[in-house]
Amino acid sequence: MKNSEIKGLSIEEIKEKISSSEKSLQSLKFANAISPIENPLQIKDVRKFIARLKTELHNRVVTEVAEKVKSGELTNFNAREFLSKTKLDSPLNLTKIKKILAGSKN
Repeated sequence: MKNSEIKGLSIEEIKEKISSSEKSLQSLKFANAISPIENPLQIKDVRKFIARLKTELHNRVVTEVAEKVKSGELTNFNAREFLSKTKLDSPLNLTKIKKILAGSKN
């Protein structure tokens, strides 16, 4: 799957692909441990695919947070509260949010 195709997916579709790819990776690793698989590069390809999916998911979450900062919903004062109340699709900690906030002031 190309990056342009990944960008066209919804967040839910990306999450589904991540979970199915992680299951596929696990089964490939088990199969390779028992007896060598025909193409061991499959493991590498699946790992890279998962990384691309997670990167796209993270970029979307950062964009979503940046939009909330621009609209004024998110400030330094309520960032911690925002993190505790909001279930983000990708891990994002207080430090990263504060960097986004600092970048928006420029």
